[in-house]
Formats: sequence, C-alpha cells, structure tokens
Amino acid sequence: MSLVLAILVLGLLASVSPSTLVVFIMLLATTRAHANALAFLVGWTISLVLVFVVSYTVGGAHAVRTGSGRTSVDIVEILAGLVLAGLGVRRWRVRRVPHEPSGLSRSLTGRIDRLTPRAAAVLGVLEQPWTLTAAAAVVVVHTHSALLIAVVAFVVFTVVSTATVAGIYLYFARRPGQAEAHLQALRDRLVRAGPTLIAAVAVGVGVYLVVDGALGLAGR
Repeated sequence: MSLVLAILVLGLLASVSPSTLVVFIMLLATTRAHANALAFLVGWTISLVLVFVVSYTVGGAHAVRTGSGRTSVDIVEILAGLVLAGLGVRRWRVRRVPHEPSGLSRSLTGRIDRLTPRAAAVLGVLEQPWTLTAAAAVVVVHTHSALLIAVVAFVVFTVVSTATVAGIYLYFARRPGQAEAHLQALRDRLVRAGPTLIAAVAVGVGVYLVVDGALGLAGR
C-alpha cells in the first residue's frame, strides 16, 4: 500500500470519529461557541503534533529501524492490529445493545453551559485519535522516507483528519441559524450510529496494521 493511500485512509478514519464529532457539536451549543470551538481545535492540533512527532521519533530511531529492532516493531504492530480488530468485532456484536453514556459524556452534558475555552482545549487533546495518529507516523517510518516527505505526509494527515471538524465549524460560523438544527440532527444520528462506526473503524485500522506489519516481515 502506497504512503499516500495509507495516510489518506488513516486520516479519513480519524476525521469521522463519532465521539469527537458529538463532543464538538456539543461545544457549538455552548454560550461561548466560537471561543470553545477554536480552543478545541488548538488542543486537537497540539495533541496531534506531539503524538505524531513522538511516534515518528521513536519509530525512526536507528536501533528500531534495523535488524531485530525492526522485526520487533512489525510483530508488535501485528499484535496491536489483532487486538484492535478483535475489539472492533466484539463491539460490532453488541452494537444494538443499549449502553450507558461514558463518564466524559455525562460530565460534559452536565456542565456544557459553563464550559470554558481552557476546558474545551483539554477536550481537544483528549478527543484527538492518538492511535490513528501514531499509526500514521509508524507508516511514514516504515517507508524509509526522507524528512521532507515525512513532513508532507504529516501535513496531509493533519488536513484530512481535521477536515470534518473544521468543516462543521466553518458551516456553523457562516450559517449559525441554519446549522443549529442540522448539527443537532447530525449529533442524534451519530449517537445512534456511533457504536457501529467505532466498530468499523477499529476493525479497519486493526486489519491495516496486521497487513502492514506482515508485509514488513515478508520484506525481510
């Protein structure tokens, strides 16, 4: 699988995270909607940069990229993919079973009107899909790409993974009255379809990690 395709797929999966979209739409219903939304995006971006850089640096270390170190990374990638795919399958089987909202959702719902930009920035950090961002960095490392290509790949992943949230905000900023009803309907659909989407994303990422790790082993 080419680097471009892999980065695009991972970026698209990150951009449709139901949890992230639901939380962001809730932020747009607060009294400080614009400030909270921008703070969320700042926290999201900071988290994305840190996770990607750390993952790329660790994965790009000479001891990890050569010999037994590289083989160990591939094995860990395969095991992580199997675990993630297994969790996705399990989540798929119980997707119709009613479940209690998470602690974060209950806490956010209870104090949504009093939410500050600082708290919104923390939510941005927490809602950033770290696993997918780290996976994107690992994919870049596996290609043995030059630093310039790694930077371009990071920019592409950032743009694609942030596109949905940024698009929602731009729609809200340009047409707040019209957007309110549409975003509420979108939130309701995401809440209903969330378990299914999360399961599909987990299986998709898990399968990709297994295939990428297996190809790495086969290449040696």
